[in-house]
Amino acid sequence: MTVPARLSVVVPLHGGEEHAEECLESLRDQTLDDMEVILVGRPRGLRPPDHRFTLLTLGDGGDDPGTARNAGAAFATGRYLAFADPGSVVPAGAYRALVGALDHTGSDLACGRIRTWTPYAPGQAPVPAAKARLRTHITRHQKLLDDPRAGGTVFRREFWNRHGFAFPAGLGEDFPVTIPAHVLSTSADVLGDVVCLTRGSRSQADPLRRLRAMLEVSDLLGRHAPQLRTAYDLRLAEGPDLEAVLEAVRDRVPDELAEALGRLDPNAVERLPVLRRLQIHFAAHGMTGELAELRTFAASEIRHRGVLRRGLRRRRWYLDYPFRRDPRLPRSLFDATRDLRLVACVDDVRHADGRLALTGHAYIAHLDSGRSRIELWLQRGEERIILPVHRTRRPDVTADSRQSVACHDDSGFETVIALDALPAGRWALHTRVRARGVTRVGRAIGAPGDRVFDAGNVRVSLTRDRGLTLGPRAAAGPSPDPDDRVDTDRRTESEGQVGAARWTESGELVLEGTGRCPAGRIVLERGAERHSWPVRQDEATWTAAIGRTAEGLPLRSGTWRVLALSPAGGDERVRLSPALIADPPRPRVTGFHEISVRTSRDGELSLAVRPALGPHERGPYATRRRRASAPRRVTLRNAAVFDSYGGGQYSCNPRAVSEELARRHPDVEIVWVTRDGQFAVPPGVRLVLYGSREHEEALRTSRFVVANRRTQPGWYRKPRGQTVVQTWHGTPLKRLGLDLEGMPYAQRVPRDELARQVATWDLLLSPSPFATSALRGAFGYEGEILESGYPRNDVLFDPGRARAARRRLGLPDDRRVILYAPTWRDDETTGRLALDPVRAAGALRDDDVLLVRAHYLVARDMAIPNGDRIRDVSRFPDMADLLAAADVLVTDYSSAMFDFACTGRPMVFFAHDLERYRDQVRGFYFDFEAEAPGPVLRTGDDVLDVLRHGDLGPFAARYERFARRYCPWDDGHASARVVARMRP
Repeated sequence: MTVPARLSVVVPLHGGEEHAEECLESLRDQTLDDMEVILVGRPRGLRPPDHRFTLLTLGDGGDDPGTARNAGAAFATGRYLAFADPGSVVPAGAYRALVGALDHTGSDLACGRIRTWTPYAPGQAPVPAAKARLRTHITRHQKLLDDPRAGGTVFRREFWNRHGFAFPAGLGEDFPVTIPAHVLSTSADVLGDVVCLTRGSRSQADPLRRLRAMLEVSDLLGRHAPQLRTAYDLRLAEGPDLEAVLEAVRDRVPDELAEALGRLDPNAVERLPVLRRLQIHFAAHGMTGELAELRTFAASEIRHRGVLRRGLRRRRWYLDYPFRRDPRLPRSLFDATRDLRLVACVDDVRHADGRLALTGHAYIAHLDSGRSRIELWLQRGEERIILPVHRTRRPDVTADSRQSVACHDDSGFETVIALDALPAGRWALHTRVRARGVTRVGRAIGAPGDRVFDAGNVRVSLTRDRGLTLGPRAAAGPSPDPDDRVDTDRRTESEGQVGAARWTESGELVLEGTGRCPAGRIVLERGAERHSWPVRQDEATWTAAIGRTAEGLPLRSGTWRVLALSPAGGDERVRLSPALIADPPRPRVTGFHEISVRTSRDGELSLAVRPALGPHERGPYATRRRRASAPRRVTLRNAAVFDSYGGGQYSCNPRAVSEELARRHPDVEIVWVTRDGQFAVPPGVRLVLYGSREHEEALRTSRFVVANRRTQPGWYRKPRGQTVVQTWHGTPLKRLGLDLEGMPYAQRVPRDELARQVATWDLLLSPSPFATSALRGAFGYEGEILESGYPRNDVLFDPGRARAARRRLGLPDDRRVILYAPTWRDDETTGRLALDPVRAAGALRDDDVLLVRAHYLVARDMAIPNGDRIRDVSRFPDMADLLAAADVLVTDYSSAMFDFACTGRPMVFFAHDLERYRDQVRGFYFDFEAEAPGPVLRTGDDVLDVLRHGDLGPFAARYERFARRYCPWDDGHASARVVARMRP
């Protein structure tokens, strides 16, 4: 007779096999005796480590984690039951501690701390244990609502069976089991140790399905633990799932959803911001029209609406949102109490002469700061140390507040803390703001990036989530507070550590370190984009100067990790010395950018880059000021402003018109708009930063504005006499503008906003009669259309431009160049390439070169390798030059097909998702399969086969018809026709 195991651990094999071996090894190394592990699903090459592991193979549904867990639980024999995900790691003593606690207390379940998994490294300080809570309950320890994962929990089997717990199939979530289990238990043991390391992947379940499961848990709390329901419903109502569901509601709210939303705890709903309260009310009452109007308001106008004070005897603040005067709605829906929140931040802290100098800002959202009062104090328990407050002007706070109604220019503060007079202990900075009869109290957060350093005997910690805390300097070993833990072993190393940093006059950041630097180069990395600079090594120091990239361009906006690249390969984060963390370089404006130095808790260095717009240039409040102060009459200058893709490129139709205008009319000043300084312009052309005063002045005073996208800045008001030329950027296969109705994934512009933009156009360019009809309907445009052909295609008729492009790419004339240029998908937040570039390059002819051009909207998220047979040209300045250099185009639904048709060269169409893209994502203006001037293929193998051996001759007649219909006027002179019509 088989003796039941003491503990059964169920591991569902549902797609996490990439890291499953690490999980199984951690289970094999458990110190608990008498344990069985049940692997449920298909092992896909995994081997059970020893006899304690049993494989349970399922049929249909075996890949669903909920179904697999339930099957494993039914098969298990243990007195206790646990679940481990294949992507997790269980510390060796975890199950022994959890089972031991249950043996000792008799509780129904035991759990511990769950942390994000990181590889173990020499010198890494262990995470200290927190205080354990034995024989507790979720009603007394409500933090158990915050992380309801099953991975760090052991259940008493008799308790599990008695309540019939089961994971919902197809959901991939734990909370429908763990929260009810905690509620229905007699008691639970909460250990202070880390019992599970997880990679933190989130379920991809449908938000409506997740929301329904959360509402079911809410109902259970209402029956068994009503004291928890308010907190739980507040989390539910604030969460992303409800937001996604409300965003998706169009014509009708499902009855069960409306009914469930109506059952939400009123105390939780009262604590929500006004916008969410209105959304829930409209959804619960089936008011889809009002919900749609509110959705439009939230996307465009909410930042321009403020608060109003109403009431005779008891005056209260209300938000001036849509439907405020609707008699069907109670006034309480618009009560702004929860929206008048404290916004407080410590922006910087510096240590010098035994003192800490703090700068920051504090205000109450929606209320002007001009007559506000700010108080600061350090607090330890009930003890307080009042700090002096010096008020400062901070127009940058208003600029970054993302609203246009309230002024927070006077919200700044400075204070000084004398460390020698600070009593021992752990102190936290608190803030109180009083404004317009409203008082808010709380802890100020920290500026982006964490800084932890020692100032004498005091450890100073400024973090984003906890703000400023002061405590005793940490002794050797782990910090007593895990949230302030610093990897001291790594921080004290001198090898590769930056001890000094300074800005040069030319805008370079010079990093200097002592000792030997193992790195051959310093690398800056942001997503898939990387740039590097050499390290100069002297006898005792090393130096690296970070400036412009190898292409001669500044860093684009974003946060860049700073890495040391070893000559032997591999990256390591660059860290600052403790002294430099205490006094880092201040932000520096260089060219079109402002660069700030940031660190992590462990001193890891990063650079934050953003456009160098001043506080009176950026943000909605600045836009409002500009509109109010804009002169009514201006004198137009003989100048033209050019904008390609919102200032992102020097390319496309605007570039062709710009260069033609400069050739024919050198007396016209040429101004180009750049959003991020990521392109160079010819001599004599002036660059202005998007949103700057120079940009505003150029748009307000130039005779011509030429752009290839429909939007201009929100503060733009077209002056009388100005000519706006809208070139657009491609013949439309995909639906645009007003024609996107019914396409759920497409990004639409509100009709009134689209009409406002289109009303500024004086001339719309068209490459064909087909495009004329499509563009008129899509934009509701009734003005003049110039059927000129596309200026950007002029280069395709210039053999010299093709040769120059090949030389720039380092491509000899005797190699066949294949350009792969797919479009982007509206339903994807990050890009992916359907055709594997590495596999494709390896399968093509030996003399082929594959150029890969990811769409500009997703290119920065992709890592495309470079080599002799494959080139990443996603950041090549102009697509037209790539088309000129290419012998074959591989695309899907990109408008590049219409341009390339001018060349007569072959095209191949990889339409792997044709039906979904056509019917759900974007929609087409014509039958793509019937008219495509080349083979329309569904698999990558078919594409490679055609490129290697295919005869594209059978498509000659279709190709000719395609070119005749969609690019009949392209002849190399479109730019000249446009400039002639502009009449400079």
